[in-house]
Amino acid sequence: MVEVLRRLPRVAVIVALLALPAVLAQAIWLPSTAGVFILGSLPATIAVVVVGPRRAWQIALGAAASGTLAASFSGNAWLGAILIASLAGYAGYSARYGNQSPVLFVPIVTSFIVISPPDLIDRAGQPIGEPSYAGIVGIALLLGGCWAALLGTLLTRDFQRAATEPVPEQVATGYAIALAVSTGGATFIAASYFPGSTGAWVILTILLVMKPRATDMWRTARHRVGGTLLGAVVAAAIVLTLDGLTVSRTTWELILGALFLTLALSVMQVRPYWQFVTLLTPAIILLKSSGQDELDLDAQRVVMTIIGTFVALAVAVMVREINDRRHTEVTST
Repeated sequence: MVEVLRRLPRVAVIVALLALPAVLAQAIWLPSTAGVFILGSLPATIAVVVVGPRRAWQIALGAAASGTLAASFSGNAWLGAILIASLAGYAGYSARYGNQSPVLFVPIVTSFIVISPPDLIDRAGQPIGEPSYAGIVGIALLLGGCWAALLGTLLTRDFQRAATEPVPEQVATGYAIALAVSTGGATFIAASYFPGSTGAWVILTILLVMKPRATDMWRTARHRVGGTLLGAVVAAAIVLTLDGLTVSRTTWELILGALFLTLALSVMQVRPYWQFVTLLTPAIILLKSSGQDELDLDAQRVVMTIIGTFVALAVAVMVREINDRRHTEVTST
């Protein structure tokens, strides 16, 4: 708890300043890019807290590059699935060197671009298409991510961070295959049959729940589902309360969303994982909501989390069983 309280003021400053590029984009560039700036900044912000500023800069650059590539073939489910599977597989194999935690943020960001490409319009109200579209997405992701990494560099150098231990090559290989198969398949289904949906949360859940070691994975799965359910209840209660009050709903949603995000980042890796998820869920729902869709978004996030958890566990168990049998056959001959 002491570390949480020590982090809290600086995390609050980061969260308060995080939206500055998006605000400037609305004022002097393209208002429709605000959400892309935020999308680029969140993974770099989490990387700052989890693994430090140096990795956050790498995540910002990697997410911008892969996001630009995804935007360049927007609407192509096959290429999108191949891209996500490749990124997830690489992230999984990097567990051999203990690097999977920060690398996983790259396919997470990219999956949102693949499944629900941002709608960009110019100041005249006309849709922006190729060849400008992919470049604008990449610039917004890059600036948002680099801004978050810069804030982290200035404010979080002395944060306590947990080290990730490397795993044996056989374990890393099975982990990489399981991530590639599950995220690639889920991306293709979501991009083909549910474009523009919240299907990217399934990919996010798979990437965060699936772990190289079985004991870690089952514990994370329980925390992820339980924390999401608790957070969804909190978010629903806030929405219903605001509906009954004569206050500016949008303003309070932004204020409370920022507050929950600050608390979530402050407890990350310091308190149990379910507490982080419980605080992050209402933050995402309140900050991403528009108009009257908060309760719908709340329900969708719960459903997608459950689906993603089930897929992660099922594929991981299947791939691990096949991998163990093959290893046993090789060693017995």
